[in-house]
Amino acid sequence: MAIERFFNPFDFGIDLLFTIIAVVSCFLIYFKTKESYELTKYEGIRYFRQAFLFFGLSYLFRFALSIVVFSRIAFDVFIPRTMFLPLFILLIGYFSTTGIFYLIFGSIWHKFDSKKLLIFGHGTAIILSIISFFTRSHLILIYLQCLLLIIAIVLNFIISRQGRKISRIKVLYALVAVLWLINLLIIDRRRPFPEGVESFFQILSIAVFVIIYYKISKWVR
Repeated sequence: MAIERFFNPFDFGIDLLFTIIAVVSCFLIYFKTKESYELTKYEGIRYFRQAFLFFGLSYLFRFALSIVVFSRIAFDVFIPRTMFLPLFILLIGYFSTTGIFYLIFGSIWHKFDSKKLLIFGHGTAIILSIISFFTRSHLILIYLQCLLLIIAIVLNFIISRQGRKISRIKVLYALVAVLWLINLLIIDRRRPFPEGVESFFQILSIAVFVIIYYKISKWVR
């Protein structure tokens, strides 16, 4: 794992802070939109908030991974890496891929059967996560998620209805897609970023979280 070979306390602290903010933001957005969905029963809102639930779980396991890696380095805690790291890749991969699928479903739910969409989304997420688990590589998952996000962005602007509410949701979908693309750039450590670039991406991600939460707070009043 790259963080073990090139451990930098400052960068690790920034990454840990970013992950904590991401976890808190995702769950705040999920609970903030609960009342809106209960009042409107609009399926687009349901998929949107479920996407944040899964993204939040993904960040939560990433946070746990960071803590365990830190404990291994700082306190020389023995952890069997051969099963430990792939297991986290499996869980993070499943939750994050499911979150991306829910973004896509938020744009196409009115054209397909809801039950079939969910079966397809969760089934595909499980398959991709298992592939990452057995290949011991998160890069395959990253590339596939990038492809899924491109599909989500395209569908978000092509398949839509006219109206103010839908336009607002489209904006939020685009922000979430951009946020996760930034997150994928941060995770892909195969190509080391110049000093300060990774921190810039993380600050930008936090800014996107703040914008999303602000817009949601404003719209659900």
